[in-house]
Parts: sequence; structure tokens; C-alpha cells
Amino acid sequence: MTWAPVVVASIVLGPASGVALTACNGESNAVDAPVVAGVDSPDEELARFLDGMIQNARSLPASGLMRGRLAMAYENNLFPEEALVSYAQAAALDPEDFRWPYFSALLKGRQGRYRAALDDLERAIAIDAGYAPAWLWRGTWLLDLELPGEAMAAFERADALGAQTEATFGRARALVAQEQYTDAVALLEPLARDYRHPYIYRTLGFALRALGRVDEARTAVALGRSADPLSWRDPRAAEKGAFVGGIGRFSFAQNLLGAGKVDEALAILETLRGEQPDETCGETGHAATRTCEILNALSLAYVRAGHVDEAFALAQRGLAINPDFFPFHLNVADRYRGRRELDSALRHIDHAIALNPSLGYGYEQRGRLLIGLGRIDEAMMALETAVRLAPERPVTLLYLGMVEGERERWPQAIEYLERAVRLDPQFAVGHAYLARALSETGRIGEAWQAYRTAEEHNAPAYELEATERRVKELESAP
Repeated sequence: MTWAPVVVASIVLGPASGVALTACNGESNAVDAPVVAGVDSPDEELARFLDGMIQNARSLPASGLMRGRLAMAYENNLFPEEALVSYAQAAALDPEDFRWPYFSALLKGRQGRYRAALDDLERAIAIDAGYAPAWLWRGTWLLDLELPGEAMAAFERADALGAQTEATFGRARALVAQEQYTDAVALLEPLARDYRHPYIYRTLGFALRALGRVDEARTAVALGRSADPLSWRDPRAAEKGAFVGGIGRFSFAQNLLGAGKVDEALAILETLRGEQPDETCGETGHAATRTCEILNALSLAYVRAGHVDEAFALAQRGLAINPDFFPFHLNVADRYRGRRELDSALRHIDHAIALNPSLGYGYEQRGRLLIGLGRIDEAMMALETAVRLAPERPVTLLYLGMVEGERERWPQAIEYLERAVRLDPQFAVGHAYLARALSETGRIGEAWQAYRTAEEHNAPAYELEATERRVKELESAP
């Protein structure tokens, strides 16, 4: 998903630039007039939104809140430098509002400007030292600056304020940075057991390897193969979600979701949903399609937030309103697959394909479900169609290799699997299955090489164990 195109206007200061304004606390604070940007965007909806925010700030020039809202609008709509200027103005106008230095710190942190971020964060904490996420960010940025001792103190403060899980992980990372691996493992092992987050497993694997516990480290690293950073709830940062304008709001929410910022994405998607009735999805035209897209994306966001039942209910509601919107069928099929109700999942995949016969992904999922149902010949036909429609998807080629393996047609399986890993050399599961197929044809040396590649790229532990076991069996066979 790409950002909606916007044109960044030159910063324009109004005629009142540099005037002295009276802040909300009664003190006279000198700030410039509101920064002007984005009003010439080709996205007319965004241009109107930003112009309205600018006019609000101009009409109340002494209001830190209006200037802060303008800053949030600039940040969320891809005007980061204008946002930083506006956050500084808001903080000058209202020095007692925690949000403005805090949001400025978060933005600078995302830019990798950790020392500047910490300076802003210090000002925020001076206003409200009881907000746990601020201390979590402080610890994280101090680790990025290779200051584990100071980071440890920040994480201990976050722990005392109630963020025990995230703070414990932060403390473990600080211990790893200080090469105190035994103490780090003592914290990480129960965390990994209780929360099963890939990034926790990855960090645990590193610490175990440093202690020489190689087999345990290999298992932990494999479980950490998709090691997105651990995130935490940040209710104050989520407030910014309401200040997105234009057609880019939907794309922005999806990008937030992809970055793991589920709360912020949900805030935008729920706002978008509230702007028109769900029933609009059942009408025709662009507005109807957009409503359907919002409902489907919100359902997927609920899954990411752990609200699986709510997600399923929303997808089913969307389907009841507009049964011809094929993404609803894909969504519902995925929920049924998670419940192991494969026949129901297949029925919805078939509906999606009927609505969009050129959908390669639909045929891929059909093949996957048919494999699970043991209908191998039908699975092969579906997957071959998927490859014709979308030839560059390694996962489809993996499934084809699996089907050929079920048929014990190993040369054909190897051909598909080699194509998959050529397309994606880091495709760990593809390398694992290739190792298995190579060993079945007696190519043991090549099989071990593929196995080692799968291991290097953090294939799942169960795949590595099954592959290693089979290769050893065939290697020792007479």
C-alpha cells in the first residue's frame, strides 16, 4: 500500500509572524504564525482539511490546543517538519500540556533522531512523570544510543508504573547489551512462555547462544523468525489518529497497521466507519466501495488487536450487506480456516473466485484448503491456475512442491521449490521443503546445504526438526 500523493507546499508565514501571543497560562509567549502547508495538494479533501485546521489555528492564535491539533494534522498527513515546528509552537503557547513535547519526541524518534527525541521527552516527563509509555520510549531510545545502564533505570520506572511486560522485556534487552546473559535469560524465558512474541524469542535465542546453549537457541531463533518489534499501548499517541485528512486516511491507517501500531490504526478506521452508515457498502459507486474497504480493513485490524470474534462478526456483517464484495469472502474464509472449518472456508473462497476469476491469491488459498482436505488432484489444479495468474508468488510454488511431494514426484517437487527460493532467497520454509525433496532423490549433500540455509533464515523449529530427521534417515539408509 502506498501513501496518497501530496504536494508539500513551501512554508508560508502569515502577516502576524513573530507577534507576542498570550498563552493559556496567562504568560506572554512569542510564537510565529501558523505554518501553512498542503493547501495546494491535488487531494482536494486533504487540502480542505488542512486549510480548515490552519484557519482554526489562525482564529485562536494564543491557543496551544489549536496549534497542537494543526501539528497532529501535519504529522499524520506526511508533513513531518511542519509538524515539528507546530508542536514547538503549541508547547510554547501551552507549556503545561504533556502532549506537545511528547508527540514531538515520538516523531523525532521515528526519524532516528534519538538525542533530540530524548530532549523533548525530558520536557514531557517533567510535566507528567506518571505516564508509563514515555519511560518505555526513553529506555528504548537509550538502548539505541548504547546506554544500557540509563535504559535499565527507565525500564524500572515503567515497571513501577504498571507496564510490567514491556518493561521486563526492556530490562532483559538492557542486560543483553551489558552481556549479562544469564540474568537476561531468567527474565526472557517466562516472558517467551507466557506471551510467545517473536521478538522475545529472537532476543532469547541471542542470549542462549551467547551462553553456549545452542540447541535451545536454535529453537528460540526459529520461533522469532518474524521478529517485529514489541509494541505497547499508548493511549495518548492514539489521539493523533483523529487528525488525518483526505483520501490518504485509509492508506495511512493500513500503513500504521503494517507497522504494528494497531491502536492508532483502529482509531482512524473506526472514525472512517462512523462517517457514513455501514449500509452504504451495499450501494453502487466509489463511496460504496470505500465503505466496504473500510469495514473489511477494520475487521482485519480487530484480528491484529486480538478481537477475533468481533472481527468475524464485522466481516459477516459486511458480507450480509454486500455479498458481491469479494474481499469479505476472503476475510471470512480466513476466519473459518483458523477455526479448522475447512469446508466453510472453501465455500467462501469459491465465492471470491466466482466474483473475481483473475484472483491468483484466491486460487492459491483454494489449493491450500484442498491440501488440508486431502483433495490433492483438485489442489494441484487450483495451484497451477494460481501460478498462471500470479507467477511471482513463492508461496504458491511452495504449495505446488508440497503437492508433488505428496504424490512422490520428487523431481517435479524440486523444480517448484527451487523456483520458489530463486524468487525469494530468504524463503526459509521453501529451503526446508527443498532439503526434504532433495534428500528423497539421494542428493544428501545438497539437502544439508538447503537445510542449513533454512536454519540461517529462521525456519520454524518444527519444520527444521522434521527435515533434519528425514534427511538423517535417508542418509543412513542402506
